[in-house]
Amino acid sequence: MTVLYEAQDRIAYAVEGAVIAGQDAMDLVRERFLVVLAALAAIAVAAVAIIAMGGGSDVQVNSQSGAAQSGAVRAATADPVFIKERGFSLSLPATWERADAPDGASFAAASEDGLAKTTLWAERAPGLSFGAFVEQSMESLDELGTRVRISDEVTGPTLASRVTELRAEVPLDGGLSAAYHVVLRASGPYRYYLATSLQPGAPEQLGAEAELLGTSFRPQVVEPPTASATAP
Repeated sequence: MTVLYEAQDRIAYAVEGAVIAGQDAMDLVRERFLVVLAALAAIAVAAVAIIAMGGGSDVQVNSQSGAAQSGAVRAATADPVFIKERGFSLSLPATWERADAPDGASFAAASEDGLAKTTLWAERAPGLSFGAFVEQSMESLDELGTRVRISDEVTGPTLASRVTELRAEVPLDGGLSAAYHVVLRASGPYRYYLATSLQPGAPEQLGAEAELLGTSFRPQVVEPPTASATAP
């Protein structure tokens, strides 16, 4: 009987030992699993951080590039300078600069690249009708260039509201021609002749700026006061 009890005890101890060993093995596996899981989690967090940093860098670069592009656009579309003189006013493109006017001219300017220039002449001719002024200007252009034509004409109830635009091609050395654009206006006794020339190969933006000069030009005649107006 004693032998039987001892055998039962040994079996019980063996079973208990096997259970404890199994639990220890499970705990070891669980600990290793948690360690591996923690490592994977750390790797995932690091990967997300790297991606986020990389994305932020791209955003920063793109933002800087966008800012540079916006700056270029602002430079290209900068507000023109409003010029107001005794007798006329116009909008001078931001990339143009005033120049010394030729003898007899009232105003002159040129683009910074030298591919375009404009000159304004104002003549006091109270007896010259606007129609005769246009004909006279076209005859002068015929002597200067070719393909002389009226490109636009605006009529109005007053002399100051009338506008005529002329176009021509002026031959240059080398067989090329410069585009020539003339705006004719009148106010009071004065006749205004605004001529703008574009060299061959001038960019479209420069052509648009030359058009701005013509469309913004306004005669503003200021006549001296009469004797009756100044008499006490």
